[in-house]
Parts: sequence; C-alpha cells; structure tokens
Amino acid sequence: MVVILAVACLILSNCTQKPAESGSNPSVESTTAGTAADSPSNRPANKNSNSDIPARLLAHFDEKEDFSGTVLVAAGDSVIFDYANGMADKEQNVPINIDTKFNTGSVAKMFTAVAIAQLAEQDKLSFNDSIDKYLDSFPGDIGKKITIEQLLTHTSGLGDLFTPEYMSKMDEVDTVDGFMSFITNQPLRFEPGSRHEYSNAGFVVLGAIIEKISGENYFDYIRNHITEPLGMADTAFYKKIDNVPNLARGYTGGTAGGMAGLPPLPPLPPPDGRLHTVNPQSGPVGGASPGDGPIERDDNFNTLPLIGNPSGGAYSTAGDLLKFSSALRGYKLLSQEYTDLIMTGKVASPIGKYGYGFEDLVENGCRAVGHSGGAPGINAVFRILVDHEYTVIVLSNYDEGARPSYNEILRLMFG
Repeated sequence: MVVILAVACLILSNCTQKPAESGSNPSVESTTAGTAADSPSNRPANKNSNSDIPARLLAHFDEKEDFSGTVLVAAGDSVIFDYANGMADKEQNVPINIDTKFNTGSVAKMFTAVAIAQLAEQDKLSFNDSIDKYLDSFPGDIGKKITIEQLLTHTSGLGDLFTPEYMSKMDEVDTVDGFMSFITNQPLRFEPGSRHEYSNAGFVVLGAIIEKISGENYFDYIRNHITEPLGMADTAFYKKIDNVPNLARGYTGGTAGGMAGLPPLPPLPPPDGRLHTVNPQSGPVGGASPGDGPIERDDNFNTLPLIGNPSGGAYSTAGDLLKFSSALRGYKLLSQEYTDLIMTGKVASPIGKYGYGFEDLVENGCRAVGHSGGAPGINAVFRILVDHEYTVIVLSNYDEGARPSYNEILRLMFG
C-alpha cells in the first residue's frame, strides 16, 4: 500500500448549483456557453477550513482493506490526497501503486467526445450533420436519420457493440472498421432522437467519423491530439496481449457491484461492457453479492476484448486523468465555448443529464461532470466537481471497487 497525504487547506461548503438547463438536442449554433466567470478554470480553488478532510479520507481507506485500486483528490491542480492499495497482479505478487495503469472502461468516451468537438471547432463537421455525410456503411436511410449529436447523447437508436456475434470474435478485432462490421447491420432500437438509451455502438461510429475526417487511425488521433500533448504518457489503448509495465490485471467476483448506485441494466446488451459474458474459469458472470462474505475473484482476461475501442477500454492512471481534468478546466483541448458545450447536460438520463460524451449530474448536492466505467474486473469514476473545482478519480481492478468508494469520498468531503 502506498499513501501520499498532502496537507491542504480547503473550503468545503455545500454545493447547490444544478446542471444548466438546455433543450433536448441543441446544436453548436443554438447553445449559449457560460460566461468566463462561471467557468471551472475561473473559480478559485478552495483554500481554508476543514483541513482534516485528507486525514478523514486516509482513515476511511485504511479501514477498507478490501479496496483494490487508486484514489486521487485534487483542489484545482493540487493533489490533496492520493492512495493506492491492493494487488495489480496477484499471480506475480505485484502491488498497486499510485502510478498503476487501470482499464477505465467507458471513461474513455470523453476522449472520443473531445476529438469530435475538436473537429467541430475546426469547422470540419457540424454536430447537426447526419452521419451519411461521412459514412456510407449503413443500409437504407439509417445514415440519413442519425446525427452526430445523437451519437454523442445516446439518442441515435443504435444498440450495442457487445453482441453475441462480436463476443465470439472479440479476440480477432483490433480496428474501428472491424468494430463497425458488427454494428452497421443492426436494426435501430428506436427512432433517432426520440429517447436516450446508452449505446456503445454510437461511440464506435463516432470513432469511424473521426478516422474519415482526420485521415488518422482513431487510436493515433487520440494519442496525437489528446494524450501526447498533455503528457499523458501512461494512457493508451493497449492490447490485452501486450506486456505493459505497471498495468493492473482485472479481477471479477461474479458481481455487478461495480454498477452500484447506477440505474438497473437495460434488457438488451448492458452499458459499460460485458456483464453477461461467460468466464471459462468461473462460469456466467453474475449472481454473487458483496454482502455474502469474501468474494473469490477470477482474472478477467477471458472477458476482455483484444483492444478497447472508441466507446471505451483505454488504460490510464489517476495522475494522467488529473492532467485531462486540468486540460478541460484550462481550455487546453478546446475553447471555453466548446468545453462548456460538451460538458453541459443535453438530455435526461436515468442518473441525471448527459451531454456530449460527459455525464452532468448532481451528486451529494454538487454538480459533478465526467464519466464512469464498469465491466468485470473494471470500475472507474472520473468527476470534476464544478462548483468547487475539485477533481475526484477512483480507479479499481475489482467489479465493485470504485463506485462505492467515490460515494464515500463525497460523503466525507461534503457531509
């Protein structure tokens, strides 16, 4: 276990700001960005009172021997608490440290959303464009019905990548074109724009559009325009067969506990991954309960695809994700207008609002913007607490590792 405790003075007052109201499908032209005074980077970091918060967090995690992962809390760009515990590789007896890389699941949807917004800001696309302007791979008039904005807000009517057909071949697919081949012939689940329903497939299509417009491989684009410029050297879409130093293997206990606090899973392929797949080591995933006593966990290797995709599966560290938070708050990736645009909720979701690849929620009375991710042996929460310019990052290689810990962090910070 590694603990680095920074003594910091904080003001932790109650958060009351709610996500900005907006229409169900605003375009760039019709959305009014917040003023500079309202933007995250123009709010001063909290500086005094309740300086015992880091000690409270340390006491909490010291008592949580079953936590496996890393935690980082920052005020502005200053780390006030970070923590690491558990095993990155149980077979090799390798412990987790604060720089361990974790599969972040759907947290990477934010990378795809930022990439699309960069292209929009360069006038290379419009959020109102129908996807047939860039892709001709959908049959009939499907491409004419779906807009880029609907892909970003999960209102496109597309379903999921993780179908039985894809699952049977997931060790063979490592390109966006390959992922697209499992999506384009799926029927629409509903009329585009009529409702919100989480869709990994929609973000894969966004990845194909990024490739078409930029002329770059999706993975190269994310590296060249997001991670490398920000110095996020430990963030990438690694293949599961790659030998990557300081990378955490995932461990699944046959539980969907990593989705605790989220809405019930939909009847068809669930968001954030492969919760209904069969692990040859332990049988079908599902059925165990964290309250049933110690959980025996299997390595999640057989549940992983060969590589992640534009809907998720990037590996990262807590420190790298703080760099991403800093870049968003400091408008290093996008202008203020476009940053506010993608981070502001557009449509109602089961847990709050959803913007362009960003969740926009009210949690413990605070406006929290970011994304979470979960699958067997994968659980991650990335949040910018906008009202007070805090960033909270929790990464875990257990099914249920991050979400409950994040909820407890909010309780200890804000009561």
